[in-house]
Amino acid sequence: MLHAALTGAGIRGIVFDKDGTLIRFEETWTPAFRASAEHLARETGRPDLAEAMMVAGGWCPDTQRILPGSELASGTTDKVARLWRGVAPDLPEDPVLIPWLDAFWHATAMAYLTPIDPLPELFQTLCAAGLRCGLATNDSETGARETAERLGIDPHLSFIVGYDSGHGAKPAPGMLLAAQTRWGLAPEHMAMIGDSPADLAAGRAAGCGLVVGVLSGASDRSVLAPLADLILDDVHGLLS
Repeated sequence: MLHAALTGAGIRGIVFDKDGTLIRFEETWTPAFRASAEHLARETGRPDLAEAMMVAGGWCPDTQRILPGSELASGTTDKVARLWRGVAPDLPEDPVLIPWLDAFWHATAMAYLTPIDPLPELFQTLCAAGLRCGLATNDSETGARETAERLGIDPHLSFIVGYDSGHGAKPAPGMLLAAQTRWGLAPEHMAMIGDSPADLAAGRAAGCGLVVGVLSGASDRSVLAPLADLILDDVHGLLS
């Protein structure tokens, strides 16, 4: 049975964030970020800069976690690349560094991929209830599609976009506006599900009828509450 918030709001389409929403953020992505920073720092001849690069991106040495709202938590590759170049000016320029980071992060994250299972059953139930489901991430579109395939949910997704798909990146609403157009749905019949302020702000900006925060990612309740209509422990709370 669907959560009453979905049926009560007349939701007909749901756009999901990926990292922290469908997969566990810390277990999947922190090893990828750490390994890439260490590799790049070694390449510049300054291995000691790896920690400073991580901190610049949002890593907190005290808590050993990535801070909510930081570039590593919800930013795009190009923004992280520029932050890291500010710490290590000898890093390659964007045309080289950005695709390298996308490829390195994706390969490493796939090795550590930790889904919030059982996802195929969740999406099968949502689609059987007549809901359209999509994926909008600040990761690359290639990363989004390959992750969806690995998670076993790609047959249930009729919309997949990344920061490089031509619709902008969250917190801007472009990805969600594109989903509304693709599905022919009015904003009030759309829901956005995510674990970061950027996800929820995008939902608000796009006029979504329901904006849902999940506590399975980098942000806690106090960070998400001001932007969310509903907060769940994880995406499985969409089924009551």
